Amino acid sequence: MPATTFSRLWDRLISEGVVSITVTELANRAGTTKEAAFRAVHDAKKAGVIFSPARSLYVLVPPEYRSWGTVPADWYVEDMMHHMGRKYYVSFLTAAGLLGASHHAAQLFQVVVDRTVRDRDICGVRLRFYQSTAMETHATEQAMSPTGVITVATPETCVLDLAERPDAAGGFNTILEVVPELVIDPGVLFDCARLRPRAIARRCGWMLSQTHPGLALDELEALAAPTARNPTPLVASGGRTGSVDPRWGVIVNTLAVEGS
Repeated sequence: MPATTFSRLWDRLISEGVVSITVTELANRAGTTKEAAFRAVHDAKKAGVIFSPARSLYVLVPPEYRSWGTVPADWYVEDMMHHMGRKYYVSFLTAAGLLGASHHAAQLFQVVVDRTVRDRDICGVRLRFYQSTAMETHATEQAMSPTGVITVATPETCVLDLAERPDAAGGFNTILEVVPELVIDPGVLFDCARLRPRAIARRCGWMLSQTHPGLALDELEALAAPTARNPTPLVASGGRTGSVDPRWGVIVNTLAVEGS
């Protein structure tokens, strides 16, 4: 196929709902050599018709998004993770937004993965990856995206992840704005929390006691074992100076939280 006909092929692929493609797939589809496909990819990238979120994977950009040079990350995260051989789920502020919380950073897309993936910025969209060797024990659900389905943390997994890594949300002040909009099932929360370290149950319990005061958290409180020695700092890097919450066994060690 002459290289000049690739412009029609890109539009045809988009009209067929193709989200991403590799050079091998492109060459097969075009009936041409890989060398010709590589040249076409090079030209298409310069024209903003495609971009590459991972090595050897190219995402097609419809005309209405070409001024961005990219498409929203939920369009291609499933293809990207499959291409890279990673298990994943969307969590933290991104999952909170997908689950109905309005206070989230639209240009931040946060993903938990089973093996290391480097962070990347694509035309203003910040993809951030957090490795968890225990992620297969974390409850997830399938959510619809404009191009298919993606795997997302349940509300209970989302709050536990936020309790584990509050820095991923910019701290507890932001978390305390986001979490009230999540619908939490206390029984499901307990089942998820018992698979995590006690420190996470403590932070999560403290957090939910601030945001969901009517939620039945007795089982979580028993799991947190607040009377055990060594109370848990609310912020791990914040030291051990601060008042101890006796219900949850956490040291409230941030002035921002104490003053909120």
